[in-house]
Amino acid sequence: MTPDPAHDVMVYQVAMLDALSGASLGDRWTVWLGAESEGAFDDEGEAIAAALSLAAEHRRPAWLTRDGGTPTLLCRHR
Repeated sequence: MTPDPAHDVMVYQVAMLDALSGASLGDRWTVWLGAESEGAFDDEGEAIAAALSLAAEHRRPAWLTRDGGTPTLLCRHR
């Protein structure tokens, strides 16, 4: 099974950087249902919980992508 970002629930890790200094501000986790942003979280666990809830509600798979790596299937709801 491969992710379909246009339809599936996706969680992405995003590295936040200070625009002036380039210093790391830590990571944020964004949750998407297809092309619609469903929120951003400071905590990975909160983002995953939101994604799993959306996946169950919309009967779609949920995926986690860390640091631009290969997506990992969190759950399958097809």
